[in-house]
Amino acid sequence: MGKQKKKNMSDKVRNKRKESERKINPFEVKINRQKHDVLGRKISKHDRGMPGLSRSKAIKKRKATLLQEYGQRLKSNKFVDKRFGEHDATLSVEDKMMKRFALERAKGDKVNKYSLNDNEEELTHYGQSLSEIEKFDNPDISDEDDEDQGRIDGKLVSQEHFGGFLENSNYVSVGGGDNKSWKERMEELITKSKKEKHERQMEKEKSLQLTQQLDDDWKSLRSLMASGRNKEDDTVKPKKDDYDIAVRELQFEMKSKPTDRLKTEEELAKEEKERLEKQESDRLKRMQGILEDDEHKSTHLSADDLNDGFALDYKEETIEASDGDEEDKDQQGSGEDVWEGEDNDEIDEEKEEENDEEEDGEKEEIEEEEQSEDGDDSDDSYGDLESEDQGSDVEEEDKQKPTLDLKKKKKVMEEARKELPYTFKAPENYEDLLELLQTQTESDQLIIIDRIIKCHHPSLAEGNKQKLESLFSFLVQYYGDLTLQEPPCLSLADKLVPVLYGLTQQSSVPAAIAVLDQIKDRQEEYDTICDRKAGRGLYPGLDTLLLLKLVAVLFPTSDFRHPVTTPTMLFICQMLAQTPVNHERDVAVGLFLCNLCLEYIYLSRRFVPEAINFLHGLLYLASKKDPNKIEPVIPPFKPVGKSINLLEIKKPVKEKIQTQLKMSEVLTTNMDRDALNNDGFRLSVISSTVVLLEQFSAVYDNYPSYQEIFSPIKCQCGKLPVSNYPESLQKQIQRFVNNITDGMETKRKPLLMQKKKPPPLKMFEPKIEEVFDDRKKRKGGSKEINEKQKLVHKYKKEMKGAIREIRKDSYMIAQVQFQEQKEKDDERKRKVKQLYGLLANQEGDYRAMKRNKSHNENKEK
Repeated sequence: MGKQKKKNMSDKVRNKRKESERKINPFEVKINRQKHDVLGRKISKHDRGMPGLSRSKAIKKRKATLLQEYGQRLKSNKFVDKRFGEHDATLSVEDKMMKRFALERAKGDKVNKYSLNDNEEELTHYGQSLSEIEKFDNPDISDEDDEDQGRIDGKLVSQEHFGGFLENSNYVSVGGGDNKSWKERMEELITKSKKEKHERQMEKEKSLQLTQQLDDDWKSLRSLMASGRNKEDDTVKPKKDDYDIAVRELQFEMKSKPTDRLKTEEELAKEEKERLEKQESDRLKRMQGILEDDEHKSTHLSADDLNDGFALDYKEETIEASDGDEEDKDQQGSGEDVWEGEDNDEIDEEKEEENDEEEDGEKEEIEEEEQSEDGDDSDDSYGDLESEDQGSDVEEEDKQKPTLDLKKKKKVMEEARKELPYTFKAPENYEDLLELLQTQTESDQLIIIDRIIKCHHPSLAEGNKQKLESLFSFLVQYYGDLTLQEPPCLSLADKLVPVLYGLTQQSSVPAAIAVLDQIKDRQEEYDTICDRKAGRGLYPGLDTLLLLKLVAVLFPTSDFRHPVTTPTMLFICQMLAQTPVNHERDVAVGLFLCNLCLEYIYLSRRFVPEAINFLHGLLYLASKKDPNKIEPVIPPFKPVGKSINLLEIKKPVKEKIQTQLKMSEVLTTNMDRDALNNDGFRLSVISSTVVLLEQFSAVYDNYPSYQEIFSPIKCQCGKLPVSNYPESLQKQIQRFVNNITDGMETKRKPLLMQKKKPPPLKMFEPKIEEVFDDRKKRKGGSKEINEKQKLVHKYKKEMKGAIREIRKDSYMIAQVQFQEQKEKDDERKRKVKQLYGLLANQEGDYRAMKRNKSHNENKEK
């Protein structure tokens, strides 16, 4: 073989470097690029980093340190010297030994009363140790004498019960004597024990008497001692302080007790419906003649009762049965009308006549029976014995009882028929509602409506919400019909408003749709009238006016835009702008609409020019006119015509102003127009106009156009014949004029440009320094301040690093804990699965054995 070539040293070095160098994954290297390369700057060590490598190193470090501590947290492999005084240099060896010996003796003396395996436990009986009881002949366990009964004297026991063999028990003494039989000895024993018992009882009674006498004497002495002490204490006892009194009051003050939770609306509605249904069932029972006393009456059954339904009082049963049959017939004839409360008058009258005839027939039968009995008694004059008299009295009482019970039941039945039903069916249309309410009084109508609402609460059943929504629309229509009656039933309409408000709160959207439909119908009627009369309308009736008033109660008026209130407001303004004023009723209706406008805009403070114009026109109708001059008036008022002096008072009037006018007399369409053609009505209209203008002035006081709004009104107030008005109205007008004048004198702020210049936008220009030393400039300061800032900066940096490390440590511990819990859960699932498998095998073996057994039995058969 040829000689091997020697490798160069350069190759060896190159191979070693390859082995030592590790390949670096370029994706694990993160290069921290710099924004600007600066010449002469040293390259920092943080120009590139390896986050993956540093993360793995940190995890290994935590596993080597933190994880080891976590695994050994519950282990203790150290011996700690806990001997007493071992680490105390002040104690000598003898003192330490003595202290340790004392502690050891003290530990040995302790008895564990809960230990069941202790051999040195002590047995007791009635709190006494058994080792301390030396004699067991007659242990004193109780003070009662009854427990000593049946016990024999110890001397007798020692003589008779194998007691000593030195003495003959048959002899009285050692010297001899008569030999007594066993029976004689037992009789002597019984008499002796009875005698001793009697003596003990006498001693006990005597001791009781003595103790009672001592107690009485002590009570008398104690009262004397107490009276003497009280007199002494009154002189010495100081007055109680206010603080002590307050402390005692707090001690004896009643502590608050927990109350029952508030019930929800659904629970209250359910309870109310159950109560009404129970009352209705009781009413139906009373109509049938079934009383509560009859239901709860307990009948006595004799020992010979066969329980076959046989009874001697056949008359009373037949009467009750007839009543029940009548009630059944009534219910069959009326059907569901009894439950609904729709009573037919003709049927009731026929029933009452039948009942009266039956009562008359029963009374006649009873009288005939009594007359026949009286005749029999008069014929049979030889049987006047006491027994017969007593029998006749009993019979009369028995006859009177059914009649009294019958009258009572008839009375209860009549009262039950007159009562209103407690449950009603929801009306399906407006005619059903009228049938329910038409014949009832105002209070009964409200009760019926309230019971319908309670029985059909939306939470009780599905479909109740739709029923109440339809009921709301019917009630709104009924509300308008009440005002069209002659005379208008305004009191009932006023009482219906809270009911309508409650239904609106339950379902606001359907209620808004129902009311809006009514408003649209009224507006369409008004538009047709305007089209027929060339743009001039007529003021509506009382039903429309009250409907407009109802809208302000049911729905909010302060919204910027509302689906019901806004169209209603537009309809009111349309009537004020397009309806001419021809007579006194138009004036009253216009004032009512202006009052509604004020109510609508009181919170939102919207400007309503139609209302201001109408009030200005009323002042024009009440002012003096120049016949040679036509004053400018905005429609619907006219500068010429018959009605321009409708409210002018030509003569002085001193009567009182009628501030309140009845709506039924003023706003109805069928009223007498001449009834309002008087100075009293004119004065009340002028007063109401001034009051409304004052309120509008208070609402619009912050308007910049206040002067332009009220300057025509101020000019018109100067033309009023104030000298013909009462003094109170004159003062009212003067006060209003003064308020307007004060409001007009307030200076208005003109439009101005901004005094301050607007701040310019920040300019992002670079800050150039002449000398740059590659360092962030610190603000000037002393050396101590700079050192302190450095330390603060270093502290914050270290704190952030420590928080970061703690967060990572806690994350790793949480992962370890999660892994341990997961392993425990997996082990538990495995064991459970294994147990289920064993149980399934057992069940399979059991069923197989059962099948084999049944198969063998079938074979044997």
